[in-house]
Parts: sequence; structure tokens; C-alpha cells
Amino acid sequence: MNNQKILEIKQLKKSFVGLDQPVLDNINLNVRSKEKIAITGVSGSGKSTLLHLMAGLESPDHGFIKLADKNLKKLKANELSILRNKYLGFIYQFHHLLPDFSVKENIMMPFIIRGDNNNINISKLFSITKKLGLENRINHYPNQLSGGERQRVAIARAIITSPEIILADEPTGNLDNNNANLVFDLFIKLAEEAGTSIILVTHDLSLAKKMDKIYNLSQGKIKVS
Repeated sequence: MNNQKILEIKQLKKSFVGLDQPVLDNINLNVRSKEKIAITGVSGSGKSTLLHLMAGLESPDHGFIKLADKNLKKLKANELSILRNKYLGFIYQFHHLLPDFSVKENIMMPFIIRGDNNNINISKLFSITKKLGLENRINHYPNQLSGGERQRVAIARAIITSPEIILADEPTGNLDNNNANLVFDLFIKLAEEAGTSIILVTHDLSLAKKMDKIYNLSQGKIKVS
């Protein structure tokens, strides 16, 4: 999918009961292979809602989102789940690691969930954990890790399946500045090596400036910063 359009958003609109105006109003956006984009905006501007729509976790009121040329709104729940697992990786502000599973098991969880144990690549696991400085932690559990280490595990889990796009929602928002920059730079490097696109939602302009493009979301509208 080199330089091809892998995500297309057209005339997207989303409203919620009790709000005077749409959270998202006529959003148009294209994301190409290997492209890194940031979406900025104040709290409550709809950034996370837009990310949820891209992931097919919510449905738009109007317009459409196409992932790998498939209209998410027209897919059945199981089809959407298969598409999501194949093309998307996720990183959140909070790591969402499973406490009863080791680092190794948490990283491999996307394969386990999809019942794809045969495609687990142990050499790739060790390569990624080494690049993230986790090679001596793979048998540890989340409660034995620092905050920065937990977020690195979340990055490894997102990238282990070589997704076309990683959706990152404030991925370093729970870390101090030094850890945030270190973890984020490792994330970018791994994504570039894997040829994975990044859609980053953040209020941190210093992180946003490391992307290829910056969009600002305000009063339901999106525009290039």
C-alpha cells in the first residue's frame, strides 16, 4: 500500500444529545501509507470521538469512513472486528495492559485475541522489545514495571502485528516530560521502520510537530495548522 490512501473520511458529522452543535461537522480527511498526522485541539473538541469513529467503535450520523477501501458503516460487527484487527493498532493514554499476563503475553495479545497463534513471530518480539529497552522485562508483570516501561509495552503490542495505521490517543499523556519524549521518539522510530502510518491525537504541540502534518479540531471543524 505504498503511498496509497488507506483511510478516507468524507463529510463526517457526529452529534450528541444535549449539545447545541455537532461535535464533528463536515470532516474531510485522507491518510496515506506511512503518513504521520497529528490532530490537536482543546479538551472536549472531539479529538477522541474522531479517533473512535476511525476505529469503527462509533458510527457517524452522516458521511463515511473508508479503511482499506471498505466503508466501516456498511460492515457487520464481525467484519468490522476482522478489519480492525488486521489494519489498526491502538495506543492510549493509559496502557490498558492485562495485569495477570506477562509483558510477553501482553505484547502478543492481538494474535491471541484473533486466534492467530501460528503467526506469532518470536524473533520479531525480541527485536521490538530490545529496541524498546524491554528485553530483560518480558517475563515481568505490569505491576513490576515503571510507567514508562508499561507504555513501551503498549507500543510493542500496537506494532507487533505490523498494522497499516496506529491510532494513538494522548499516548504519553500519563508520563513526565523526559519519559514522554523518550517513549514517543521510540514509537516514531518503530513505526517508520514498520512502514506504519500514525494518527496521533494530542494537546502537546511539541509531539505534534514531530508528525508530517498537523490538523486542528475546533468547534466541529478540522483544518491544517
